[in-house]
Amino acid sequence: MTIPKQTLVRIPAHDAGWTFRDAMESTAPSETVSPPNVPNDATRYAVVKILGEGGMGVVQLAFDRRIGREVALKTLRVERACEAELNGRFVREACVQGQLEHPAIVPVYDLDVDPSHAPYFTMKRVHGETFEEIIAKLKARDADAAQTYGRRKLLSAFASACQAVAFAHARGVVHRDLKPSNVMLGGFGEVYVLDWGIAKVTGARDDVGYSVSPPVETSARTMTGAAMGTLGYMSPEQMRGDTDVDARTDVYALGAILFELLCFERLHRGENVATIAASTQSRVDGRPSTVNADVPPELDAICVRAVALDRDERFASVRNMVEAIERYLDGDRDMARRRELADEHAKLAQAAARRIVGYDDPGDRRLALQEAGRALALDPHNAIAAEALVHLLTQPPKEMPAEALAELAAGSRATQRDTARGAVVGYLAWFAFIPFGFWMGVRSVRFAIVSGVVWALAALTTRFALRRAPSLYGWRAIAMITTAAAASVTCAVCGPYVLVPTVAVINVILWLLVSPKAWRAVILGLGVLSILVPATLDWTNVVRFYNFRDGHVTILQGMLDFHPIATHALLLAASLGLVAVAAVLITRFRDTLDAAEHRLHVQAWQLKQLVPHASDVTQAR
Repeated sequence: MTIPKQTLVRIPAHDAGWTFRDAMESTAPSETVSPPNVPNDATRYAVVKILGEGGMGVVQLAFDRRIGREVALKTLRVERACEAELNGRFVREACVQGQLEHPAIVPVYDLDVDPSHAPYFTMKRVHGETFEEIIAKLKARDADAAQTYGRRKLLSAFASACQAVAFAHARGVVHRDLKPSNVMLGGFGEVYVLDWGIAKVTGARDDVGYSVSPPVETSARTMTGAAMGTLGYMSPEQMRGDTDVDARTDVYALGAILFELLCFERLHRGENVATIAASTQSRVDGRPSTVNADVPPELDAICVRAVALDRDERFASVRNMVEAIERYLDGDRDMARRRELADEHAKLAQAAARRIVGYDDPGDRRLALQEAGRALALDPHNAIAAEALVHLLTQPPKEMPAEALAELAAGSRATQRDTARGAVVGYLAWFAFIPFGFWMGVRSVRFAIVSGVVWALAALTTRFALRRAPSLYGWRAIAMITTAAAASVTCAVCGPYVLVPTVAVINVILWLLVSPKAWRAVILGLGVLSILVPATLDWTNVVRFYNFRDGHVTILQGMLDFHPIATHALLLAASLGLVAVAAVLITRFRDTLDAAEHRLHVQAWQLKQLVPHASDVTQAR
């Protein structure tokens, strides 16, 4: 058998603009070359084993005795070796692949015929795993594969394969059969684009004509004979049999491969040929995130554009697609560095958090919080930082830090000032009853003057103690005593058991709300004394407020005369006023508590947003 000479073209290495089309259409006969005119040495290649089989050829591992190296030897399948068209296509594949000199395209060493005149060619023996094998392992959740083939590594390898295809396009060659099984990753970063058997030289006449019809089998193997390409990766125009396929056909196949690399599922899925073919000819959702939610939107957009049904909507070239992937990888590299920095800060936070378990040092706690915050700012999903932060937030320090104490004191002063305003108004309300005194008639001017002075002092000392000198506990004690005295002198109206208890209760509530725990016993004691002192004066007949006779209790007139209407009015006004004062004091304090609780819950919500998976970490603990 004679190898067709028109397919063997010498490449002018100095002409960067040379293409296969130029060579095929303009090469003169004198520029063609034939295989070496030497006898075939049947013992040169020792076949070791079969590496793989396709629809057209068989690839075997062989040892080249002449050079002393392993090679991949490709021959036609025995049952198809007599087909002239396949022979021509086989030789053409060797020429196309052999003249595409690129690191990611397997170099061809030799092209010849064996003693039976069947053509064969040898290539570099490559080692590695194809994308198809890698995807199958990742889909099966193989732990070693997951550790070896991270997304960034796969995308980098995919970009290298794209660069090889872009190189072929620049030389006027369209692969037409790109699929996961035709891209191989070596163990040391090598990437190879395999099987150029049905490559098309753009604009030139194909050596073998073809048409497209549904294949007989549903496998993803290359469709030979009537159809060119692989079902599920062929572009719509390739499936329709268009003769003007260009680089965008390979863009489509690369987009389908990228989709599968990202979500481990094929772009076109179906149980039979008709379903997959119909999917190819329709507008499918090209977003891998529909299968794997972890796929970022940038990669979604690349896939969607690459597999657009209308080729005018795809990337104009594979180079454009590579640039989009590299832009994503550049950002991903930045994110990887951010994660590294986040891990460093997180480990510092973790170490500081562990130190405070035995001895809660404010410096260590501050360092732990700061480092955890820095880590989460760099990587909000850093589990170490989140765990450290949750530990710190759920186990507060035993002693309040000085800064927190200062803030608490400032808040307490604000509350006291607000409470003092209401208390002063309540104490000065005593003087609002002066008109009732004139209406009823003043029996004891001395009592009236003493009670007025005491109530005025109660208002003034309370204002000074709560607003002007919150840290001067001597003034606070004076204010407590004067207010207790004011409650006691109220007995001048109706004795120690009518209005005095209500005023005493208001005093106790007021001072309990604004005083430290240490003062509680004193406050309660003064409240009791404000009732007990006038009651004791009555018991000892020093001052008589009540007369008990014949089972009746008579309230004796003290500071005021008891005219029926005026007395009713006074008692009603005084009772309502005391209720109002108590309500104002409690309401003001409740509003302060509500505001503090509101701030606390808002801060807690914000912390949860800062550590979105804090609840998961807490549950894990």
